Amino acid sequence: MGLGALFRASWRDARAARQQDASYRRLWQAFRQHRRVADGRHDTPSWRAHDGVFAGCAIRIGADDLQPALAELREALAAYQFVRLHPDHFLHLMLQEIGFICDQPRAKDEWSRERLEEYVTAASGAIAEATPFELRLGGANSFQDAVFLDVHDRGACARLHTRLHDLAAVPVVPRFAYLPHVTVAHYTDESPIGNLPAAIARCRDSRFGTLLVDRIEVITLRLDEAYPALETYAVMPLSG
Repeated sequence: MGLGALFRASWRDARAARQQDASYRRLWQAFRQHRRVADGRHDTPSWRAHDGVFAGCAIRIGADDLQPALAELREALAAYQFVRLHPDHFLHLMLQEIGFICDQPRAKDEWSRERLEEYVTAASGAIAEATPFELRLGGANSFQDAVFLDVHDRGACARLHTRLHDLAAVPVVPRFAYLPHVTVAHYTDESPIGNLPAAIARCRDSRFGTLLVDRIEVITLRLDEAYPALETYAVMPLSG
């Protein structure tokens, strides 16, 4: 890559990082204005009504890599009855939701196993030239329905998301623009927010850890448990 291309790539990455950080700041400011939290559980009756498993393209996050800041945040959240903490094995950064994998797909969010195999082939080719990157997590933040960790990656996850969506032809159209995050808890009902923002604010400037991302996984989840094991379906190395 020539010097000019390197400069353009560096400038692009810096701009993406600034825009991403600004989004996190806006979300935090908005959360502090809410009067109530919202129910953010994923395992709804609609979720459980599907057959098969749910598949997604994700980065695993090791809980040990986030200590001691994660333990401090969990301790602060445990005081609230409407907070449901995610267990260690469920921590991940979702790059692309794929859909429900079943024998007889009938809806646009349902896929056959043959179609999932096609996705893995296409996705592997789509990200094969991507370069491993550092992922720094923190501080703590919150949507109205879930607590999460900010992601600092110079826009790498967003670029992977776009590549997976465009090149692997995933038909799911999300309700919101993609913003990488690691969810650590969901809210379970529409309770008054109380002093929750102040509790989270204690970890707002905390650094939770840094990890090297050199692979992406296609994972599957059972539908009959709130926090099932994240089963590895395929591993896609970043080889650039």
